[in-house]
Amino acid sequence: MNAIAPVQTEPLNTEAKHVIISLNPRAGSGPSRESAEQLREILIAHGLEAEVETNLQQIVAKATTAISDGSLRCVVGVGGDGTQTLLLNELPAGSNLCIFPQGTENVLAKYFKLPKTPEAIADIIIDGQIAPIDAGCVTESDGSTKLFCLMVGCGVDAAIVHHLAANRTGHITKFSYLRPIWKTIRTYRYPVMQVKADQWGEEILEARALFVMNIDRYALGFSMTPQVNPQDGKLGICAFQKGGLLHMLKYFVALLTNRHHRRKDCIVRYVKSVRISSETMPNAPTQIDGDPCGTLPITINTVPRRLRLVIPAP
Repeated sequence: MNAIAPVQTEPLNTEAKHVIISLNPRAGSGPSRESAEQLREILIAHGLEAEVETNLQQIVAKATTAISDGSLRCVVGVGGDGTQTLLLNELPAGSNLCIFPQGTENVLAKYFKLPKTPEAIADIIIDGQIAPIDAGCVTESDGSTKLFCLMVGCGVDAAIVHHLAANRTGHITKFSYLRPIWKTIRTYRYPVMQVKADQWGEEILEARALFVMNIDRYALGFSMTPQVNPQDGKLGICAFQKGGLLHMLKYFVALLTNRHHRRKDCIVRYVKSVRISSETMPNAPTQIDGDPCGTLPITINTVPRRLRLVIPAP
């Protein structure tokens, strides 16, 4: 696994004492609830004003008020990547987000080497720093927008995510993906997608599977676009140009061995904004950070320094 790119940080406002711990209401009395309560108790013992909240509307309202009066230290997202993306989209700009990893993959937390225990998370909230990093933004054909932390997938991986979401019955584990993967790869048609960017002029890049990376990390620790820096205002493009199950398996092996960039049918580039469409499947599915996100055509661009992560001090 590649080392993360160094990031510029700024100090936490030590005068801000209010911490909102965002917990999925489905956590019930399970381990996530227990960990959230432990974190709250530790923070209170250190003189902070901490509360656990499960209602998203209340979380947003309280964060908005606390930002306006300067008392918000951070919102803690207890969960996986989907939880952090949800909070990124719902919280007002300027909110500090602290990740408390409790999900299936936790790709963003792993990238920044964040801990998983209440004690270690409390240390970050008390003595950590803010890393203002870029977020990505997807704009759909109807003009609606959605922010993302990690990446956008277009093609077969998005079809798998849509299939999983449509048939989900409970908590998702890594094994939850096995059936959707098997059912999808046998029947998927691998449409040709057209990828355009202003800096390419009239050139159109074609892909059968496409990944647009805001941060260079995917599930299983894959590094697709190693030159992406989360503070450089650019996106990494990884385009696989051949379709079919056999080629997808070859690409998977190439990613496992970090040799995909050596293949002539794998294109890696870096852009600020990109437009994606498909003539053979105009409504091809898309996904962001492991959750469904509508269909093509879409435009993707960066929003500089939009995601304010609380990370350990050097």
